[in-house]
Amino acid sequence: MKEFASIPSKSCAGSCRGCGKAHIKVYSYRDQQSQELHDRLNEALIAFPMAHKLIDVFEPGTIAGDGITSLPALVLDGVLVSEGQVPSVDELVQLFRNRYLLKSKLNRLKHIIVPVDMSTVSANALLFAWQIAKKTDAHLEVIFAMDSIFEGSKPSASGFLSGYNKTMQSELDTFIQQTMASDVVAYAPTTPQPGAPGQTTEIKGPYVSSKVIYGFPDTAIQTYSERCDLIVMGTTGGGTVTHKLFGSVSMEVSKNALAPVLFIPPGLTYTGFPNMLYASNFESLDALQIQQAVSFARRFDSQIHFVHIGPPDEKGLAMERKLFEANYQESMPEKPFIFTKMVSEDIVDPLYEYAFYHRIGLLVFVTHHRSFWENFLHKSITREVLSSSSLPVLVIHSDSDMI
Repeated sequence: MKEFASIPSKSCAGSCRGCGKAHIKVYSYRDQQSQELHDRLNEALIAFPMAHKLIDVFEPGTIAGDGITSLPALVLDGVLVSEGQVPSVDELVQLFRNRYLLKSKLNRLKHIIVPVDMSTVSANALLFAWQIAKKTDAHLEVIFAMDSIFEGSKPSASGFLSGYNKTMQSELDTFIQQTMASDVVAYAPTTPQPGAPGQTTEIKGPYVSSKVIYGFPDTAIQTYSERCDLIVMGTTGGGTVTHKLFGSVSMEVSKNALAPVLFIPPGLTYTGFPNMLYASNFESLDALQIQQAVSFARRFDSQIHFVHIGPPDEKGLAMERKLFEANYQESMPEKPFIFTKMVSEDIVDPLYEYAFYHRIGLLVFVTHHRSFWENFLHKSITREVLSSSSLPVLVIHSDSDMI
């Protein structure tokens, strides 16, 4: 194993995240391809200088132990980015440019979970999620949170609970079958091993599985969300004014989930997201957050509308816009951005007015602090407008969107 020295990093626009030292591992046989990979890495690091530590791994046992199956292989900051081939210099530069994006759940988007309560609202959310999974080639997992019989702090292992689990698993699979049949998709669960989730067979489209999890729905979904890249949930009404927005479980998940959450209004059919509204308070305009938005929009061939709403005498707007433009161009989007500053003391009414006139298909909120989203929800006018909205809402907490 060979370690190379670091070189100084260049300054980064927008966020100091890009100034951290990169960890690069090259797995190889010491052959010609290995030398070619090193040559291209050197060229890429000249084109995009950054502080780094480069480690060569040659030992077969270490290579196998790290899960590498084809050489040469390249791992950047713990993420396998290339295996069995030598990336071009341009590809390597792009990897370096977006190295933090590689750890973003929203960028990866390989595992989507849909919490359901077997209602028509959750059935609609499942169909919506199915379309997103098809678009992103993601694994779609349907989960049902079952309140357990507790003995102390652990679920009971009684025969009753085991039987109830099997009954709920069967009901869940039946719910999925009936829901997917309405979209001309045949869901056929296999006979799972004990403790394993139901799985699909011979389905054209994304891999679908199902699982019954234990615990109160809000906390169980929150815990389970750590292992997924996106949660898709239906919104419901009823209850108190606060619950009118998402329903008690959905609102708690929106505040505490460890993955981005996409909320689907009742009866909404997926038609794509040709236009996305990214609601910004400028705290969300650092390089990584913009990269995440661009990466997500690119999957749906979407036009991003960055909308900032603030008071008439707001300071620093020109400087912030320049920073935003620099970070956006650094993300190399296929489509030019649309940036709008709206003057208002209120947030929600202008957002929905803009969404109506610009045919927005998705609202995106990116927050650095969960208190922002909680405070946003507690404004009565916000609750009223969102509760009557027909638009899906994507909530991203920047502190939990990283692997």
